[in-house]
Amino acid sequence: MALLSACNQSGEPIDHNYTIPSWTLYQRALYSGQSVNEAKTLLVSKDYPYCINTTINGNPSTQMGIAWFTNANITGGVVQIVEGNAADAAAFAKAREIPAVSVAVDTVNYVSLGTTNATTNVYSNTNEELIAATGFSKGEKRSYTGNKVLIENLKPNTVYSYRVGKKGAWSKIGSFTTANNSKDAFEFIYVTDTQSNTDEMFDISARTITTAFRQVPNAKFLLITGDLTETGDKQSSEWEWEQWFEKMQNVWLRLPVVPMQGNHDVIGNMFHHFNTDNTFNNLQSSSDAKANMDGTVYSFVYGDALFMAITFEDYAKGEPYFSVLEKWMRTQVDANPSVKWRIVAFHRAMFTGSSDHQNEREGRVQNGKAIRDRFAGVFQDLNIDLALQGHDHVYEVIGVIKADGTTYTHLPDAVTDLKFSEPTFADGTVPSANVTGKSGGTFDVSDGMIYFLNNSAGAKKYYPRSKKEMEETKHLHGVENYFEMFNQFGQTDEPTFSHIKVSTDAIEVATYTIDDNGKDTLFDSFRIVKK
Repeated sequence: MALLSACNQSGEPIDHNYTIPSWTLYQRALYSGQSVNEAKTLLVSKDYPYCINTTINGNPSTQMGIAWFTNANITGGVVQIVEGNAADAAAFAKAREIPAVSVAVDTVNYVSLGTTNATTNVYSNTNEELIAATGFSKGEKRSYTGNKVLIENLKPNTVYSYRVGKKGAWSKIGSFTTANNSKDAFEFIYVTDTQSNTDEMFDISARTITTAFRQVPNAKFLLITGDLTETGDKQSSEWEWEQWFEKMQNVWLRLPVVPMQGNHDVIGNMFHHFNTDNTFNNLQSSSDAKANMDGTVYSFVYGDALFMAITFEDYAKGEPYFSVLEKWMRTQVDANPSVKWRIVAFHRAMFTGSSDHQNEREGRVQNGKAIRDRFAGVFQDLNIDLALQGHDHVYEVIGVIKADGTTYTHLPDAVTDLKFSEPTFADGTVPSANVTGKSGGTFDVSDGMIYFLNNSAGAKKYYPRSKKEMEETKHLHGVENYFEMFNQFGQTDEPTFSHIKVSTDAIEVATYTIDDNGKDTLFDSFRIVKK
C-alpha cells in the first residue's frame, strides 16, 4: 500500500504527496536517526484513506454508518460492500458502491499543548519533546477531507465486507455483522477514557482495546463513554485522533463503535470522525437547545434493549438544553414500548466516589451534582435500568438507587448474592482495590437503577474516597448515606474493559483488568434482573 509519489531533486519526499499520518511517521523516523531511504518505507500515497471506522447509525439490522479521513482536496471516495467475508480485492469485482458525502475539515490544530506524562499528568511544551512525539512543532495546522456514508437496505443478521477509498487507493478490507431483527441475546464491549496523547499512553489504550476484542470475539459493538483523547478540553490535536485510529485500526475495521462525547472531546473534530445519527441536532432550531457538536445524542434498539447515548458536556447551556434532552429521551422511550431494557450511556458520571470529581469546585459542575439533581428523577420516571458512565477513572457499582426529586435512596433489599471480603484502605491518593469489601451481586432494578463505571481503559487513574471523606464533604455533594450506595468500589491501577451480555432474562457484566503483557484477569462480575 505504501506507494511512493514524487520526490524532490535530492530524492527526498515532498509532504503533500503522502497521507498526513504516514508523513508524521516519516518525520519521526528521521528525527530518531533513520536514513531517508529507511524512513521512506513508512510513506503512503496521498490518495489513501485513514481513520476508518463503522458506527451504529439508526437501525442496526438494516444500516451502518462508515467514516474516514483523507488529505485535503482528496475527494471522490466511495464505500464498496459485499455480503460475506471477503478474502481479497477480487471479492469486490461486483460490489455495491456508495459515494461518500465529503466535507472540508480545514486548518485544525495538528499539535497543540504538548505531551502528557502518564503518571503526573503534567504537560511538556518544549518543541524538541513535541517533535520527538509527533514529528511536528506546537501550533502546526493541517487540513483534511471528512468522508461519511450511511449504508442502508442491509439484510439482518448478515456478515458484510467493505473497503473505502477509490480506484488505486483502497483501504484494507473491513467487516461487520448486522443485528438480528429479533430480541435474541447479544454481547458488547464497554470501555471508557482511553484518553491518551503520548506513545506510552496510546500503547496502553491500544492493548486494552485489542485484548477486549480478542477476548470477546462475538461482540456486536464497542461502546466507549467519552474522553477518547487528551487535549480536546483545551485545544484540539488531530495528531491524537490519528494515533487513536492508527494504533487500533485493525479493531475498528472489524468492530462498530458506539462513541460518547467526554469533556476532553468538546474541542476539535471528534464527530467528523464518527458517523452517528445527528437527528437530535437537526430537530432543534435554537442553538441553546442543541448539542454543540453534531452526533453526540442518538439512540438505537439492539435485541431487547434501547440504548440512549447522550452528552452532558453542554451543561453550560442550562435548562434550554436540559429540557430538550429530556423531551428527546421521553420520545425514544415512548417509541420503543416493547423493549425490556433501557440503557443510557454518557461521560460525566452522576454518582461517584472518585477523589477528583465527587464535589462541586469553584462553582463548576464537577461530575454531576447539578446534572444529578436534574436528571436522576428523569431516569427514574423513564424506568432506566443501567447507566454506563465515564470521567472518574475508578471502578464503582452504585445502587440500586431510587430517585425521588433530589432525594436518592439506596435499596439494599434489591441486592442479593453479594460476596464479602476485607475492605481495603482508601484516602483518595492510593490504589485500593475494594474499599467496601463487597463484590458480585444480583441487582433487581424493578424500582430503581444501577450506575456503573468500570474504571478506565487508559493510563490515567483516580482513587476512591473513604466513608469518612464522603461524610465530611456532604455539604458539597449533597447525598445522604453516600458510601452505603456503593457495592464494589475501588481502583485496580490497571486498565479495564467490561464484557456485557444482554438477554431478555438478565444483563450480565464481567469486568477484566489488563496487565502490561495484555493478560486479562476477571476483577468483578454482577447481574441485573427486573421483574
